[in-house]
Amino acid sequence: MDFNQEQFNWGVAILLFLTYVAFDFLYAIYYIFVAKKKAFLAASTGVVMYLLSSFATIVYLKNFYYITAIVIGAFIGTYVAVKYFSDMSKS
Repeated sequence: MDFNQEQFNWGVAILLFLTYVAFDFLYAIYYIFVAKKKAFLAASTGVVMYLLSSFATIVYLKNFYYITAIVIGAFIGTYVAVKYFSDMSKS
């Protein structure tokens, strides 16, 4: 397997990082909408998530080193969403 099929670009890595921060934030929100039975909001969120995911998949298939940016973004996105919504429910 050739891990350097395309030259690594920091701009693309940052874009993928931000994409997965947004993706995982939306993923957490998606489950909140599903739990509250808000079908339209859940479906709309799902569409945006899959668009973001498709973009990232196309990019990282060209260079697997981008997965690092995706993993870090996913962690931060989920962490922020859970922390934010946990803090809101305490108020």
